[in-house]
Amino acid sequence: MYLFKNRFSVYFVRVCTPKALVQQGFPFDFKFSLKTKSRSVAIRRSQPLIMQILKSLDNVDISRDCVRETKAEITHAIGGLRNAFNDSGIDINSVLLTTNSESSAATQLRQDYAQGFQWQKQFIEAKRESKITHLTVHQLDTRTKRFLNYLKNKKTPIGKLSASVLLDYGNYLQSWDKSAKTKKDFWSSAKQFVKWLTQKELIPRNPFDGLTMTFRSEKFASEQREKWSKKQIHNLLSSHEFRKATPSLRWSALLLIYMGLRPSEACQLMVKDIKSDSGLFTLTITDRGTSQKLKNQHSLRTLPIHRTLIQLGFIDFVKEQKKHNRTQLFEWTPTGADNDWTKRFRTQFGKIQTTIKMKSGERPTAYGFRHTFIDDLKQKGIEEYQVAEVVGHANPNMTYGRYGKRLTLMKLREVIERFSLEK
Repeated sequence: MYLFKNRFSVYFVRVCTPKALVQQGFPFDFKFSLKTKSRSVAIRRSQPLIMQILKSLDNVDISRDCVRETKAEITHAIGGLRNAFNDSGIDINSVLLTTNSESSAATQLRQDYAQGFQWQKQFIEAKRESKITHLTVHQLDTRTKRFLNYLKNKKTPIGKLSASVLLDYGNYLQSWDKSAKTKKDFWSSAKQFVKWLTQKELIPRNPFDGLTMTFRSEKFASEQREKWSKKQIHNLLSSHEFRKATPSLRWSALLLIYMGLRPSEACQLMVKDIKSDSGLFTLTITDRGTSQKLKNQHSLRTLPIHRTLIQLGFIDFVKEQKKHNRTQLFEWTPTGADNDWTKRFRTQFGKIQTTIKMKSGERPTAYGFRHTFIDDLKQKGIEEYQVAEVVGHANPNMTYGRYGKRLTLMKLREVIERFSLEK
C-alpha cells in the first residue's frame, strides 16, 4: 500500500489485494483518489480508507463467489469517507463511524448468507448418508441452492425466514414457464430443507407450518407425459432399424409395450426371474438380485407373460440364455452412482428413434409405452385397482388396498392380455 500522484499531481491511495483473493477473481489492487495535491493531507486522508479496504478484504468468505458484492461494499464505504473531504461541516471521524456501522451490517448479512449455505451443505450430506439415490441428492442440492439464492436476492437470511417470504417464493415459482410438477418439486425441496433446519434446532420455528401452495397445470394429468400412439408403435416395430437391433433391445422394448413395465424393471431382469407354473409363464419384478432395485413396495410383483410375447418367441429367447448359463436376461449392466440399468438401452433406443425420423424433443420416450399400456386398459373399462396391481402402483382405493386380496395369476393374465396393438 502506498500513495502515488497522477499526471495532475492529485494523490491516490493504493492497496494491493492478497494473492489468495486475486486467485478468486478479485482485482490486483484497489485505487482511490484522495482529492488533494498536498502530501500531508493525503497521508491523513489515506489512513481511514486503507483501514476500510483491509477490513472488507479480511471479511471475505472465500468459499463462495462474492467479488461483486465485496467491491460494491468497498466502493460504497470509500464513497462515504471521500464525501467528507469536501464538506467541512462533517467530522471525518463521525463519517468513519457511520461507514463502519454500515459495513458491519453488511458483514453480518454476508455471514448470515454464508451460514445458510453451510447448513445447506450439511443437509445434503445428511441426505447422502441416508442412502437415497445420487440423482435425488443432486436434485435436492440444486433446488435448495436455488432457494437460498432467491432469499439472498431478497436480502433475507434463512434464519429470519417468514411465511410472507415463503409465499413470495411460491409466487415466484408460479411465474416460471415450467410444468406444475417441476414447480412443486422446487417448493417441496425448500420445505424439506427448512423442516430439517427446524428439527436440528438451527432455526427456532418452521415457517412452512400451516402454509400451502398449489401449482396447477394447464394440461390434464394424462397429457403431461407423452405416450405412444399405436400407429407410432407399429411404425417402430415394422422398421428395419428395430428388426435388426440386438435381441436385448428388441425384447426389452417389447416387454415395455406388452407388459407396461418401467424401463428399469425390464432392463434388470435376471434369467431366473422368468418361470413356468403349470404351463403359465411368468416374470417377477424383484430386488433380490445383485444391483436390482424397486421404485417402491408396490413394484414387487409376479406377472403372467403376455401371449403375444410368447408367440413372438420370448420363451425361446429365455431358454437360449439359460443354455449359455447367462445370469442377466439382457446385456444391460448398471452404470453410474445410482446403478442405472437403462442408460445403454435408452441411448440405443434413442438412436433408432432418430433413424426412423422421430425428432428429439418432440418424441415420446421408452417410458411412454407404459402410459400407452395403462391408457389402453383404461379405455377398455378395466378397473383401476386391477391395472394398479399389474403396473405396480399403490391401490388407489383404500378398501381394496387394505382389505382386498391380491389378484390371482389367471386374473392378472386376463387384465394384461386385454392390451393389444389393434385399434
